[in-house]
Amino acid sequence: MEDGLRPKAKHVVWPNLVRVQRTEELFSLYNPGHGTSIDVEEESSSLVEAVLAGFATPTTAAAFLRERPEFPSELLVLMARSGMIVELEELPFLEHGFLRPTPSPLGAAWSWSDLPEAADPGTWVVVGVPVDMGSAGRGGARHGPSEIRKVVNGALLTGEGDVVDYELERFYPALAPKLADLGDVEPDGGRMDHVGARLAKVVREVLGHGMRPLVLGGDHTLTHYVLAEAIARGERFGVIHFDAHADLGPSRTLSHANVFRAAVESPCVDRIVQIGLRGIERVTPFATRVSCPKRSVISARQAHKGMALSMLENLPKGMPYYLSFDIDCVDAAIARETGTPLFGGLSVELAVELVDYVARNFTLLGADFVEVSGPPSALNAAATIAASLLTRCVLGESPFEQLSSDVHVI
Repeated sequence: MEDGLRPKAKHVVWPNLVRVQRTEELFSLYNPGHGTSIDVEEESSSLVEAVLAGFATPTTAAAFLRERPEFPSELLVLMARSGMIVELEELPFLEHGFLRPTPSPLGAAWSWSDLPEAADPGTWVVVGVPVDMGSAGRGGARHGPSEIRKVVNGALLTGEGDVVDYELERFYPALAPKLADLGDVEPDGGRMDHVGARLAKVVREVLGHGMRPLVLGGDHTLTHYVLAEAIARGERFGVIHFDAHADLGPSRTLSHANVFRAAVESPCVDRIVQIGLRGIERVTPFATRVSCPKRSVISARQAHKGMALSMLENLPKGMPYYLSFDIDCVDAAIARETGTPLFGGLSVELAVELVDYVARNFTLLGADFVEVSGPPSALNAAATIAASLLTRCVLGESPFEQLSSDVHVI
């Protein structure tokens, strides 16, 4: 069975399911953790009651259907997609919730139950992760998804028609980006592994339908869970990482400082390019130095001399890449709203040029923009820069013409 219901996995009715009686015979079911509901009509009420009774204790879909060979399997799929029944092993990390809608979606507003019917290969699917539990800096990255969404040019990414890009001198005729927004992963529960499992569930679904996750952080720890799902697919890919820090700490305890350890160790990750690194760090005396041929490092100083673009131009194009952009890669004199700011980073112009090059010249399997914190003033420069960069990702494959002197009239 497909579409989100594994036949051999044990499922159980959501423990806090709300039942609202609309009439004597008609009722609605609401899952407050998922924010999903279904209206049960007279012709299906007995079938829904059978599901609620059959999964009152954990059982598999296969066992349920064996006892009821005439039961419509699509109803089971619907109830699983809507969170009325859930996998028993997922219940611990879903009990505090799963996804919650955002008041300012980027692109089409999708709910979990919209998938897989709404799935469209190649679509960028936005999901926010408003947490900073894995951060050791000033914190505040839990505000990142909402701050970024506030300043994204929504009309540019959701409308249809011609678009003029003065910064890179382009004209996009009849631009209609493929973009949807699932909202935010529920951060409640106080455990990063539970938040990460919710994010992994989303990423697994998005990648499984040939779509691309566009993750808004949140601290950089969340990238670990995205890469783990990409690695689990068993296909070769590369990582392009913009950051002030390497995030390759030797500790086995997951945090924002070692999110690329699994990528280094996985044979699925063919290349890791890190751009914008700077500062001075002491390595723990317990760590052992080992060779890592697949890793390339371009410091911020080298990037300003053109070496980052040269490195990108020479990367193999025959595999997809994952783009991870920590906003502290940008000079802290410009982007102050981040947990571990460092001066001497990339300029906005260079960051735009490099991200645009990546988006236009590589097949991206996904991307994240992380470590944007809450604003110390009315203008959140880090969020504004991140919004500009993610826009470049979304526009990456769109055809364009050289900008001319033409004007538009009505």
